[in-house]
Amino acid sequence: MTASNRDSFLNTIALKLGRERIYDVHRPDMQDLMPGNSGSFTTGELVDILKEQCFFIHTQFIESTPEILQRTLDDLIHANGGGAVITSGDTRFAEYGLKFADGLVWEEAAGREQNIMRSESANTAIVFADYALAESGTIVVVSRPDQGRSLHFLPAHYIAVIEKKRLVLRSTQAAADLNRRIEAGEPLGSSINFISGPSNSADIEMQLVVGVHGPLRATYVLI
Repeated sequence: MTASNRDSFLNTIALKLGRERIYDVHRPDMQDLMPGNSGSFTTGELVDILKEQCFFIHTQFIESTPEILQRTLDDLIHANGGGAVITSGDTRFAEYGLKFADGLVWEEAAGREQNIMRSESANTAIVFADYALAESGTIVVVSRPDQGRSLHFLPAHYIAVIEKKRLVLRSTQAAADLNRRIEAGEPLGSSINFISGPSNSADIEMQLVVGVHGPLRATYVLI
């Protein structure tokens, strides 16, 4: 939205409200609204909460380690039937020394349409979670030029790698850290996706069907 369009839009809203346009607007202090800790829960307790919640959202939960992460992911890819794998361009793939046969990468240089085609052709998508919310079994992934939204929804199988340091209790902790990053001037993507396992639909005769919209199967790998 350009400055002229924004002013026109806000002027129209003020007119409809029957008041003068307000210019001196300040962001509220979010610190008290979004506490940045997980209360008294230890990491082990958060893991237990996440593990239990994964059962309810029909998501496979696997504990691994950085040392055997490659083997864990290879086994999961094989269990998914093999085929092409697509990953984000996250630098953590290189940091953990991860490589995949028939591997595709979502990358800015490829362009939007090519990246979507790669995602459609992949059997398994693998990403690193930016945060994981133990209470709801939700992973948070920020869209970036090297990690588009379609990457999370088009492949048949979805694997999210969760580092324990990224595990928090609920969305307020993730929101507090995102707010800190924004205040520090760090650029964020066009959207922030909250994904709680595969889709669960019971619209037809109250019969639960998993994976109608998006991946058929989701797996969280905790390291």
